[in-house]
Amino acid sequence: MKRLSLITHHYNSHDKAQHLLDHLASISKDVTDQIEIIIVDDCSELRQPLNSHGLDLKHLRVLDDIPWNQAGARNLGAVTANGEWLLYFDMDQLISEYGLSYVVNHAGSLDRRLMYFFLVENFVDSNINEQLAVHPNTFLVNAVQFRIDGMYDEDFAGHYGYEDIYLPYLWEKNGGMRAMIGEIPFFRDQDFKTTSLSRDLEHNKQVSRMKFAKGLKRPKSFVRFEWEVVP
Repeated sequence: MKRLSLITHHYNSHDKAQHLLDHLASISKDVTDQIEIIIVDDCSELRQPLNSHGLDLKHLRVLDDIPWNQAGARNLGAVTANGEWLLYFDMDQLISEYGLSYVVNHAGSLDRRLMYFFLVENFVDSNINEQLAVHPNTFLVNAVQFRIDGMYDEDFAGHYGYEDIYLPYLWEKNGGMRAMIGEIPFFRDQDFKTTSLSRDLEHNKQVSRMKFAKGLKRPKSFVRFEWEVVP
């Protein structure tokens, strides 16, 4: 079992996925030998291979065209991961060598009931146009505990937003807690976003309100789509 599974996803951003792998390949092998990388292509218009540079890569592709399927793509990462811990981040978040080494070296002493968040440099939330220190999609969780008490709610898929806000509350409802890890930013935001899809929050805002009113019930089904491994 690997110490850590890095999980990210993209839509029509093959070049950014390759840039991530290029960056990770430049990090010490002592660190990268302890990780696997899971990149989910969320039904991009083109099916394109990635150069893994010999890294332990799982390149997965969603076959059903579901707009804003972040929840499903991240769940697919969780159910296919072999790592003891899951490190989630968006494709526009780039982890430093120091940050990755720190997480790998400290994961064995972390509390599996905690969802760990990170300081992120240069992150501006496009919904409120404000710079924030923490990105809601960049966090570390124990894999087994996340599959039992977490997982994203795919009822939010198909429309933009709120799946990332809802998840930590669900985690806490099931006995988990939040914490910060590291005293300096481990990630840097690269300032690119999906612009070809509507970012209207209203539909998922209402979904979120309904779910809070019903008591934050954990979803019962995950990965509600066809997918494949990209060789």
